[in-house]
Amino acid sequence: MLIESAEELLDRACRIPVERVRLKSLTDAGIELLVRRDDLIDPELSGNKFYKLFFNLRDAHLQGFTRLLSFGGAYSNHLHALAAAGKRYGFDTLGVVRGDRPVQISPTLRDAEAWGMQLAFIGREDYRHKSEPELIAALQAKYGDFYVIPEGGANAAGARGMQLLGQALEQQLKGDYTAVCIACGTGTSLAGLAAGIDVTRPAIGFSVLKGEGGLGRAVAVTYRQLRVSEADVTFGAAANWRLVTGFHAGGYGKKHPEYLSQFWQGFEGDTAIPLDPVYTVKMFLGITSLAQQGYWQRGSRIVAIHSGGLQGRRGFVCPS
Repeated sequence: MLIESAEELLDRACRIPVERVRLKSLTDAGIELLVRRDDLIDPELSGNKFYKLFFNLRDAHLQGFTRLLSFGGAYSNHLHALAAAGKRYGFDTLGVVRGDRPVQISPTLRDAEAWGMQLAFIGREDYRHKSEPELIAALQAKYGDFYVIPEGGANAAGARGMQLLGQALEQQLKGDYTAVCIACGTGTSLAGLAAGIDVTRPAIGFSVLKGEGGLGRAVAVTYRQLRVSEADVTFGAAANWRLVTGFHAGGYGKKHPEYLSQFWQGFEGDTAIPLDPVYTVKMFLGITSLAQQGYWQRGSRIVAIHSGGLQGRRGFVCPS
């Protein structure tokens, strides 16, 4: 019923293309940039959502659940992918959406409803308590039993899926890279990726949030959980992840400042690789900026994970 085994998923992940892209700013800095195109892994379960949902779906199925519940905003990549997964693999899905239902819902939520997801809109104050038992109990009383997947797939199962992505990257490049970069919202993808790659290579997460808050602590906790489960972990070794917080461009989902819009347009014009406006565009801005500042030595080979989310372009004015 479900996608495939973990072994088959790893094999599929090893076949994701890794493309070399040329940008003058990076060439001038002596940096080679490779883009792993995980946006191409699935047309509906895009990018990191494919990996973060994999073990969540399997766990729900093994525990006998037929209904999945999760949380998100109007343009949530996570809810969009979860609705598609529910339709494909035979789960009922319930999406709890932040805010009151508008007269006209977003294209993201229209897709979700078309795929059979039931939407429940709750006030922003209640939404802040989305992980508390009282709210979950109230939702169960109204909708019946369900398997809860946290917003963004931010749990141990989601991180294990991203760990497979890191392992696939190692098999593809056999350690022939300097660092791997990924955009961060909850930090689950960064923790899983870092745990999946060689401990001597750094995974660098570019936060899309304004202010780190508890993001670093969340990454640290999840990363440790994954590393101690590995038989070959080197105890006492330094964590191989870094969190960069200076390229949020005003915060999560905010209107782009002019400099970011110009960068977006220039990047897509030079590479023909479409970016999502909330995550990957900020990561690539961060990568190019750090390269120009001499963060990496000349001759470095940097890998960027394209984490998908292109459906979210519908909420922004995209490059022409």
